[in-house]
Amino acid sequence: MARRVIYGDLFNCSILVLMKFKIATPLSNCTVAAADGGGGCVYPSPDTASEDSRFFAVCDVCGCHGADEVATRAVYHAVCDTVSAGFDADRPFDCKVFDEALHSAGDVLDSLGVAGGQCGGGVSLAVALLHRGGCFFASTGGAQAMLVRPGSGIVYRSPGSCGSSVLGDGGKVHLQDASLKNLTDLQAGDYIYLSKGRAGIMADEEIVSLLGDAAIGDGEKLQRLVYASVGSVCRCECLVRITDVQCDDDAVADAGKMQAVAGSSVEVPRRGAWQMCMVVILIVLLLLIVFAFVSSVIGR
Repeated sequence: MARRVIYGDLFNCSILVLMKFKIATPLSNCTVAAADGGGGCVYPSPDTASEDSRFFAVCDVCGCHGADEVATRAVYHAVCDTVSAGFDADRPFDCKVFDEALHSAGDVLDSLGVAGGQCGGGVSLAVALLHRGGCFFASTGGAQAMLVRPGSGIVYRSPGSCGSSVLGDGGKVHLQDASLKNLTDLQAGDYIYLSKGRAGIMADEEIVSLLGDAAIGDGEKLQRLVYASVGSVCRCECLVRITDVQCDDDAVADAGKMQAVAGSSVEVPRRGAWQMCMVVILIVLLLLIVFAFVSSVIGR
């Protein structure tokens, strides 16, 4: 499968701010209808999720000639293992790692006999990753990634779709055609919501209202999102609440390395006006001292 270079203009901000996050323990659900022969996957699993989790994903593969569950787990492990191995929570995310993850997923599908890293029904994958440079989102097929800000609205929604007619040629999803986004506009109280199987079922205002309801806990909120998607063949959801966001004052202390990681230009913040004046005054004083010294030497 041809590689896709995806890390050139993804970080399109001129200054990459270093950020630190705190989150509540991620919540997830994955339900498969009895009539369906497949099965979705969610990362992290409920028994491994913690406040230290920074990588989240939902995945479902269908249309693989009776091997949907095998294909789903193969793609899931290929993506999650590759990203987990190449991700350092103390650095901005290197987008080349996700490129490698998609390439690995395509190789896995090829090995299962699904030509070209494609499935007749599609590969539905949604990913969110909190890193030092913000939150990286990726999605393909019928999965969606969202950033919801209670009291404000949907800050970001990936262009997921339940219909195969818009997924690609012949209704097939190409893994290298994933929709990608990195966000730095993150606040305490924001929710990361990844889903497969609920697109279009609950209106935006309902989601914002539900997640902003302080009278109920996150577990109840997730259950209501799950109930809203009853009737979908495969429902996989992951809900993450950001509890704190901090930005480093010395955000560009290592600008050179950040530029290499992010694949974009990184500007060092301009100094304050008073600092620039002090520099100019010091230079002038130094020149005067040198001039006085030279004049005294010549006068002798």
